[in-house]
Amino acid sequence: MSSFCTKHDIDILNMDDKYKLRKRSRQKSQMIINLHYFHYELFNNIIDMQLIELDNRFTETSTDLLFYVAYLNLSDFFSIFNKGSLFALLFFIPMNSL
Repeated sequence: MSSFCTKHDIDILNMDDKYKLRKRSRQKSQMIINLHYFHYELFNNIIDMQLIELDNRFTETSTDLLFYVAYLNLSDFFSIFNKGSLFALLFFIPMNSL
């Protein structure tokens, strides 16, 4: 990556330098380094936005169903198998189909 940035004259951030907040004055800003900002602040905000998007697209029932079906994964020989989750799957099956 650094050779690409050098080739195209793109500045490379030193992750140990202090992060400069754009909206606040320097006197009032928190003293955090670039690594902290990009690793925690930015990453966590993106994960939160993705979770909100998933919550908006899927109902709680469909999310629960996906969660319980994950316990039926054959990899690692059902290492995460959980009887309670298997029984919870029964609530998703219509009674007239049994």
